[in-house]
Amino acid sequence: MAKNSSENRPNPRPGLPMVTETQRPRPSLTRTTSTATFVSQLLVERSRPAPLWPRHNLAVEGALGAYSAGAQRGVRRMPQGYRKSVLV
Repeated sequence: MAKNSSENRPNPRPGLPMVTETQRPRPSLTRTTSTATFVSQLLVERSRPAPLWPRHNLAVEGALGAYSAGAQRGVRRMPQGYRKSVLV
């Protein structure tokens, strides 16, 4: 009972891709080498903290200024003769 080698292979289903040739080795991404100066620049930039923009530092001061400006505008828009304080 000699079996043919093609009998041992599973029958491919129609529509599925078939391997027609041997697999080639995968391409390597290390085609170029990095110099030591480039790698040291990467390390220095990674350890350096991000710069702080001036508008981030003034966010609290700007918010307080907006609240005070809004309060002053509210006083100016009160009709004449209107009392804000309650007399007891």
